[in-house]
Formats: sequence, structure tokens, C-alpha cells
Amino acid sequence: MKRRWFLRLALVLASTLAVLLLAELGLRLWNPAAVQLFQERVQGNPGERVVKIDETFEVHPKHGIIELDDVLGYRPVLGGKSYAPHGAKWNDYALAKPPDTKRLLFLGDSVTDRQRVMDALAVRLGPGCEYWNAGVFGYSTEQELIYYRDYLGSIQADHVILIFHLNDYEVTPVVFPVGDELVAVHSRIGRSHPSPWLMRNSYLYRFGWAWASRRTTATRNQTIETDVERYLAELRDLVRARGAEFTVLVLPWLLPPQKWTAPKPRHHELTREILTRLGIRHFDFRATLERALAEGVDINESPNDPQHPSDAFAARMADDLLAAGFRP
Repeated sequence: MKRRWFLRLALVLASTLAVLLLAELGLRLWNPAAVQLFQERVQGNPGERVVKIDETFEVHPKHGIIELDDVLGYRPVLGGKSYAPHGAKWNDYALAKPPDTKRLLFLGDSVTDRQRVMDALAVRLGPGCEYWNAGVFGYSTEQELIYYRDYLGSIQADHVILIFHLNDYEVTPVVFPVGDELVAVHSRIGRSHPSPWLMRNSYLYRFGWAWASRRTTATRNQTIETDVERYLAELRDLVRARGAEFTVLVLPWLLPPQKWTAPKPRHHELTREILTRLGIRHFDFRATLERALAEGVDINESPNDPQHPSDAFAARMADDLLAAGFRP
């Protein structure tokens, strides 16, 4: 009897394995969009994106700029090509802060990393301040919090300035190598992240995850929005515990507002509501955008890029920031 039961179990397992192998083979031959990690450099929307990390961003691992991280997905190589051991980008300042100097630490994603807003402020504020850039391309609010918490504590800033991007409503990715390149999969079902190994090696797993992810979009978006508020509150508290002031600059989507696609208009207003509710000083630049557009200012760093401000628009942001009373 026992032997017959084991034979039946073995037959079921063998049949299941055969079906899975056939499904895997079939998907590899079919190769639908749902399993193509490199169909485009960036594909999908926040919360369900796949991003190819390549030399376009100057972040290929062989250049020593980023490395894989179990918590952050990826992070800068400290002491490498772009980031110093203290966690911010290389600069000419000593780690020991001189007296009568305000140390400004900028957090954020690629907008901060490219430092147009920071440079525009530096021109206007003049001497007496230090400008430390700890922006990391592609980082979400959670990653910005963790990076500040775990890697930037030695900088001892007087003022922490977060440039909040509407793409910061995002989940922390899992990142893994595929050949000589890295791929970041920003996705979550409930609180569960995909398995990097299975995502890398199994087309069937990718297909199943994509199918399930599409059916949990509404729940995931609500969870992300709740998480962003929690991360901002934790960042506020940590900055204050380290004896610094905290300011958030809310960057608009760099297109005419009538061309903003969902959920950007709602996220812009939601960000302002969250920051007000949390008692975080913040400045919003939608009015700056509308005036710049009306005056024919070139607002984009490059054509067809609504995410990164031009030098001209960064200068407008700095002017409006100071006019609104910001002082470090």
C-alpha cells in the first residue's frame, strides 16, 4: 500500500515537473513582452518597473560606481569613482566641519545627483555654506531614508534638503546581473518582493509574477502611498535627531500640467498634503513651472525628458525658493 502511494506521488510530481518544463520552454520560444527584461531601458510604471542599469547612467559595475545591496537593491561604491567614503559624492570639503559654516546635505534621486538645483542655490547663497550631494539615480523615498540612515551619518549636516520627485512613489527594487548588465525590478505583491534568482532564470516565474502584479495594481499603489508618508516621517525624525533642519523641495513633472498623466497630478497634491500633515517645511514649484512655460523658458535638461530640470529652470527654482524665505 505504501509503495503504491509513493509511486502515485512520484508520478504526480514527475507530471507536474514535465508540465512546468514544457511551460518554461514554451515561454522561452514565445518570448512575450511580460518576460523580456530588456525590451526597453525603462519599461512599466512606478511600482512595477523594470530598469536596465547600464552605461547610459555611468553605473555599470565595471566602472566601480555602484554595487548590489541586499537592503537597498543597489548603492554607491563608497570610495569609488563618484562617491567618497562618507557616502556623498566626492567634493573638496573636509569631513570635519569648519566653524561659521552651514553644511547643506542634499538627498534625492538623479535630479539631486545631477546637482543643477544645488549649483543654482550655491551661486545665490555665496560663501558660508558647504554643498554635499548624496543623490543616487533612481532612488525612491525608502532608499533615500535608508541611505541617509546607514551611510551618511558622519557628514553632520546642519540642513538636510530632499528634492522629492513624483517618481519617488516607488518600491525598492531587487537587482541582479544578466550577462554583463544589471537589471532592477521594481515590483511588489503585497509586501512580497520577487525572487532575484527566479526572476533571472525562469521565464515562467517572470510571466506568473507579471500576471499577478497586474492584478494587484490598485492595492500596491495605495500601499506605496502609505509607505511614502511613513518613510518621510521617519526621515524627518532622524534628521532632527541628528541635530539638523529638514526641508523638502517638491519638483513638478516637467511638462505643462494639462499633459501630466495619472497618477502624477494626484501624487503632486498628495505630496503637499503629506508634508503639511507631517509638519515638514516644504516648497512647491508648480507655479514656477507655469510661469516658466508662459515665458518660453526651456525647462527640460534634454528634449523629451520631463524628469530632469534644465539649468534655466533650476535657476528659477532657486530664485523662487529664496524669494519664499528659504535660508539655510
